[in-house]
Amino acid sequence: MLSKRNTAILGIIFFLSASFATFVLANGADTTWQIITHIDEVLKENPLPAGKKSQLIKIAEDETISVFVVRMMPGAKLGPHYHQEHDEIEYVIRGTAQLLVNDKWVDIKPGSIHFNPMRKVHAARNNGDEPLIVLIAFTPAMKETDRHFLK
Repeated sequence: MLSKRNTAILGIIFFLSASFATFVLANGADTTWQIITHIDEVLKENPLPAGKKSQLIKIAEDETISVFVVRMMPGAKLGPHYHQEHDEIEYVIRGTAQLLVNDKWVDIKPGSIHFNPMRKVHAARNNGDEPLIVLIAFTPAMKETDRHFLK
């Protein structure tokens, strides 16, 4: 019998997998179509812009969810911030880093899952030696930026 924690983790993994597999690549794409893609294809089709240390790549969006892939190069940081109107789920695909969660820096690695409720402060820093690749889902859909940095 699965514990509540393991059941929740499996549910989140299923949710992220289903979201990724059933939504289309954005850039004006019609989200009534289903796709299957691979993270390597997504990264290859969206090279990191020159001079940038991080990148947010929109994978899919409808009225209920926005799905992104984040690439953070070694040394990249995202300062403490919160989302006023969006819950966020993050699933680490590659790399190692640290997340600020409940005022503590926590190590993350491939397979790590982070659920961040709206209005909860969090931050990230890639202190590893390879790019950090993370699948992120926001609910409801994040049509406009909802990132509020602390001063």
